[in-house]
Amino acid sequence: MCGFCGIVGPARAASPEAIGAMTDALAHRGPDDAGTHVERFAVRDAEWVLALGHRRLSILDLSPLGHQPMHSADGARVVAYNGEVYNFREIRAELAALGHRFRSDCDTEVLLEAWRAWGVACFDKLIGMFAFALWDRPARRLVLVRDRLGIKPLYWRCDGGVLTFGSELHALRAHPAFRPAISRGALGRYLRGGYTAGEETIYEDVRRLLPGSYLVWQDGAVSTHAWWRLTDPAETAPPPTFDAAVDALDALLGDAVERRMIADVPLGAFLSGGVDSSVVVALMRERSRAPVRTFSIGFREPEWDEAPHARAVAKHLGTDHTELYVSRDEAVAVAHELPSLYDEPFADASAIPTTLLSRLTRQHVTVSLSGDGGDELFGGYDRYAKLRRLAPLLALPLPLRRALAAASRGLPLGALRNGLAHLRAPDAAALAERMGAHFDDADLAAALGADAARPPPLYLDTYRAAPARDPVRRAMFADARVYMADDILAKVDRASMSVALEARVPILDHRVVRFAFSLPDALLAHGGKTKAPLRAVLYRRVPPALIERPKHGFGIPIHVLLARELAAWSARHLAPARIREDGLFDAAGVARLVAAAERPEPVATTRLWFLLCFQRWYARVHRGEEDA
Repeated sequence: MCGFCGIVGPARAASPEAIGAMTDALAHRGPDDAGTHVERFAVRDAEWVLALGHRRLSILDLSPLGHQPMHSADGARVVAYNGEVYNFREIRAELAALGHRFRSDCDTEVLLEAWRAWGVACFDKLIGMFAFALWDRPARRLVLVRDRLGIKPLYWRCDGGVLTFGSELHALRAHPAFRPAISRGALGRYLRGGYTAGEETIYEDVRRLLPGSYLVWQDGAVSTHAWWRLTDPAETAPPPTFDAAVDALDALLGDAVERRMIADVPLGAFLSGGVDSSVVVALMRERSRAPVRTFSIGFREPEWDEAPHARAVAKHLGTDHTELYVSRDEAVAVAHELPSLYDEPFADASAIPTTLLSRLTRQHVTVSLSGDGGDELFGGYDRYAKLRRLAPLLALPLPLRRALAAASRGLPLGALRNGLAHLRAPDAAALAERMGAHFDDADLAAALGADAARPPPLYLDTYRAAPARDPVRRAMFADARVYMADDILAKVDRASMSVALEARVPILDHRVVRFAFSLPDALLAHGGKTKAPLRAVLYRRVPPALIERPKHGFGIPIHVLLARELAAWSARHLAPARIREDGLFDAAGVARLVAAAERPEPVATTRLWFLLCFQRWYARVHRGEEDA
């Protein structure tokens, strides 16, 4: 796992000397080595320049032979690469049979030779998580590529004929031509979910390369293309019975875990004691000669503490277990760091425990397996059951639904009030999106204006294009495309890479993903249980009594741990004078949200947190203020 960046464009405008600063901005992602490559070439009798930068976290082939940017054996191609290709040895053998020769034992060189042999078709051969930039000198072509699920990040910006790109926005901001302009539409959609999604970033002219996509730059022209789509149909028919599905998933997930245990450095796993992380650790145990290293964190507040559950699973599986109980001071310290750790505003409060867990884990290992992806693939979120209950009500006339939603404001806080409030949605896609949103349209319009209250198009488009009729299955596709990629995976990437820890996600092996989305609804909820096939794989190895309990997300009680900070940050960052000076929000609309948060309502506190995460990020990144 690493970080990379680059520049390509006319020499007079590209500022290739900035590649050093851009690379340094990614130093946290790769502390083991650094490298740059700069070359000049002609386009239509004008001088152009390419610059690549790389920071390396050494995982495979720790020798200097793994240095990047890496040149192909024939010197015609250069790559800067972040991630892991887990089947690189099989691909290497296939290439060797075709006459290719190798100097190193790392997957980076295999990637170079695979491109040389097959071009764009090589992407389909890769099992792994990756983003890379590959310069093909003979074709005078630069290709940027991102993995199928968006596990590894990649941003790009094209302005004045100059393309800049990098693993994080920190790198792009280090280029002298970068001009920050906040997108009000993206800001509104950030407030809905706590993150920016799809191609859209918080900046008007910066794009995120979509999962399963590649970008081609050639002689100044830029185009983007999809090479893999989540909504494409599965290549094989689903298993005919539940037992057959469990057998197939057991074999697939076991292979995915085994591939992700390949490393030349110490390796472990995050363990919460829930279904997803427990099944990963159980499969690791079967494939490890020594006890698996596992790591978890806990809270002093019993309703938030999962450490005892993780401890019980660890004991059953015989792991070498380490846990940390989070103090208020530790949580506050990380909360102060979030505006610097995340290159965009990010309001998922579980970033705090994820960062603390990553720091604990990095003290002992360099690679950690994680259980992310199980809820999106196998239907584990509580809101899916609520969606199934609410979706039939969309058959009621819209005026009646709007009346019910308006009347719900008079009800006590709770599931009934929240559910009825969503009935304003015009269709099932909008209903599913609203059930994951934290701001409603009225509050967003008051704070930002009506134009900023539109939901993210990618979510709605994915829901509507999903190859399913069931509203819950459609929502699972949309969540995997949007929420999982741009919230969950972004959170894990930034938290883990802030301490140079490589996090691997075996449940998101694309073969497992295709299999999961091919399963009929009846198999997913077999026996009345969510994630039934995944549970069955786990229960072959861990007693259900250690797992079965109400679902608990990896959250944090910010209203308890950060109560004093929320008040102080509000006074500083949400003061009417500051809001008017920044010119992004309506001061009166924000004042109403701040006043609402004085009441002990979780929704109001969450909205306040979302506002503060943006304002504190903006103050740190664009005002240069320290977070006090």
